[in-house]
Parts: sequence; structure tokens; C-alpha cells
Amino acid sequence: MGLFKKLVGDIAKTVGESLEEVSNEAKKSFQEAREEVRKNIQEAKQNQFNSDDDDDDDDNWDYPLTKLSDDDDDIRIQLGTFKNGVLTIDEGHTTLGEDALEGYNNIRKVIFPSTLREIDGCFFSEHGHEDNLEEVDFSKVKLLKEIPDCLFEKCKRLQEINFPEGVETIGSEVFDSCTNLRKITFPSTLKSLQSTTYECKNIEELDLSKVHLLKEIPDNFISENCNIETLVIPVGVKIVGDEFASSKSIREVYVPYTVEEIGTLNDDEYAPDVYIYTNKLTDIESLCAYIKTLYVPEELYVYYAELLKEVDDTEVRLRKMPADKLDFYGTPVPSLTEVDEDDNSAPQLPEQDQDLETPIVEEETEELEEETEDIQEEAEELEEETEEIQEETEEIPTIQKSPGNLFSDGLEELINSVAESDELTDKMKEIVLRRAVKEGEDPDEVEMVLEARFYEKHH
Repeated sequence: MGLFKKLVGDIAKTVGESLEEVSNEAKKSFQEAREEVRKNIQEAKQNQFNSDDDDDDDDNWDYPLTKLSDDDDDIRIQLGTFKNGVLTIDEGHTTLGEDALEGYNNIRKVIFPSTLREIDGCFFSEHGHEDNLEEVDFSKVKLLKEIPDCLFEKCKRLQEINFPEGVETIGSEVFDSCTNLRKITFPSTLKSLQSTTYECKNIEELDLSKVHLLKEIPDNFISENCNIETLVIPVGVKIVGDEFASSKSIREVYVPYTVEEIGTLNDDEYAPDVYIYTNKLTDIESLCAYIKTLYVPEELYVYYAELLKEVDDTEVRLRKMPADKLDFYGTPVPSLTEVDEDDNSAPQLPEQDQDLETPIVEEETEELEEETEDIQEEAEELEEETEEIQEETEEIPTIQKSPGNLFSDGLEELINSVAESDELTDKMKEIVLRRAVKEGEDPDEVEMVLEARFYEKHH
């Protein structure tokens, strides 16, 4: 019996070891098979990700596109979802490099996450996405401080750019050659601007209404082929560069009271009107090269007339600003003609009674003199008529009031004499009324009596 138990135990042990070996081998094979399947799936997805085919399915992937990590080839970092040409970048991404969009096809719109802090300047152009991009959505973005150089360069289908609040710097060539771009909206946080609207031939609006921290407008800000008609330089800007508004469509330019230095407006004779609210300019020769009319507040008229005297061969017309333009920048600037004693940048204004010799001032002075002469002539004629009336009144003798008369005998005689005339003229009335006043009579009552007697005599 003991021998049998020992035999059975040995058999069980052998079977157990064999089963364990089989189990370990099976587990190993299963893991290898699973890993192989996983790799095959990843390779299949990667091949589709990198495909250059133009099938419609390229714009309708319903799974997250991924990018290999630099640290571990087996770890994939999710960029976002891509469907119907719209790429929605997942929250959590803070930095987007130039290769982030590698492998995507036909991107029409990109929605950026609220976590975005940095973006590379070649983000769209590095792999040819500028050809299809129509829209960018910054509505969630709050942490981005800088728009890098060339970000939207040559995005020919892009129609509008609305930069998010928080952006402080916009680099150069950001929207160069955006030929279909129509509107750019700048944030209130903007402090530095280098970009121009070069080759933005369809742009119609530059919305700078919220900007107040920007100190300088760059050279060639509005290129010559833009469709912008009005340029409003925001309050806070101190320096305006050369040829800052070269578009031939420009009709009006507004310069706020903070501007201290301004360059040439353009290099062509399209002559827009310029409205200036600042008393800090000391040189306007460059500005006057190609403008038609310069409008200034009345308080600054003499000051700018003096500056124009220093400009050679100018045909600029200096005009006082219309009343409806005085508060263009909101509340009218207080004490516009007053200069802070500690502010050396603002020049002292000349006295208003200074003799001005500019052609523009002479022209308006001549018009004023002519109007004054006309007024003087009218006054002299009126004086002559008054003297005649006085003489005629003095010729009438003063007679005592007789019983039955309403007035004195002299006034009664004058009323009756005038009433017998063929025509009751204003001059005749005035003679009678003057006599009435002289005698202390009510002129209204005398006039009623005169008209009644005239009516009786002739009807």
C-alpha cells in the first residue's frame, strides 16, 4: 500500500511539472501573439496617418490622431480629433511645434485649446497647410502671449483673424500674402506689433478699437493694395512709422492726442484727410508730403499754422475740426491747449493773436476781411437811414394836445399826414413810432391807430 501511494505521488508530481511548463509556454506564446497584434494595429494606423491619398476618408477619421513621443516609441501622445476637415486640439497641450501637423490632409479649421502657451511660427506652413486653412478658433485661448513670425503667411483662404486676449506681441509677416483676408481684430493686451498687411489685397477692416497699450505703429502697416478706407490709430500710440497707410483707398486718418512722432503717410498722391488731436508733434513735414486737408481742434489752429510755415511748397489746407469730430476718441481731451510744466515733450503753444504768414491762413483772413467790410457797409447804410428819420422827426413841431385828440396835436398831425399817403411804408411807420416813444406813448397803440386811419382814408 505504501509503495502504491509513493508511485501515485511521483506520477502526480511529474504531471504537475509538465502542466506548469505547458502553462508558462502558453502564457509566453499568448503575450507574444498579443504584442504582435498590437504592433500590427499601430503600424496600420500609422500607415493611414502618413498616407498621401486624397480619398474622402482622410477628412473623416473618427479616432484620435497621435504622434510618437521622443522618449518611448511605444507611448503615443494624443494631439486631438480630426473630422470633416476640422482639427480640435485636446486640452492639456501647451506647446505646438512645427511638426505637430505632419501627416494631416486638408485642414480647413483648427480649434486651439485653452491651455495653449506657445506655438511655432511654421505651424501651418511647414507641411503645406496654408493652402486649405480657412478658419482659426482662438476663443478658448487665454495663456498665449506671442504670435510668432509668419504664423499665417500665405494662408490664402483665411478670411478673418481674431487674436485672443492675453496676446502681447505679434511678430513680423504674420499675415503676409493672406490674399483673401478681410478683417483682423487685435486684443486689448497688445503691446508690440511688427506685422504689416503686405499683399492683403482684400482686407477691409483693422479693428484696433480695444488696443490701448500699443506704443508704435510699424512702417508700411497698411500696404498699398489694401481696401481699407479709414485708419484709426489707437490712443496710447506714441510713434507712427513711415508710409504707415499706403493704401490708395484710404480716405481718413485719425491721430490721437498721445502721438509724439509721425512719419510719411504714403508715397503717392492720393491725398486723404487727416484729423489730428495731438499737441505733441513738432515736425509735420513728412506727414504733409501727400495729404489734402489737415483738420485740427480750434485751440491748435494757430499752433499747426506755425508748423506749416516750416514746410516748403505744401498745398495742405488747414481747417478747424468740425464739431461732430471733436469727441471722436470718446470724452473730449481735457485742457488740450494746456501743457504740463513737467512734460518737455509737448511744445509750448503760440499766442492766438500772433501774425501768421502761411498761405492757408492768409486765404481765410482775406475771406474774413471781406465779410467784415460787408457788415460795415450795412451798418453805415442803417446809420444813414436812422439820421434821416431823426431829422424828419425833429422837423415836426411839438403841439399841445387838443380836446378830443388821442395824442398830442403834433403826433395827431403826423399820424393823419402819414395816413393820407398812397403807401404806408415801414420807414413811415418808424418815423411815427419814434415820435410816439419820444412823447411817452405806447408804440403798439399808436401803430394800431395809424393803420386804422390809413385804412379809413383808402377804403
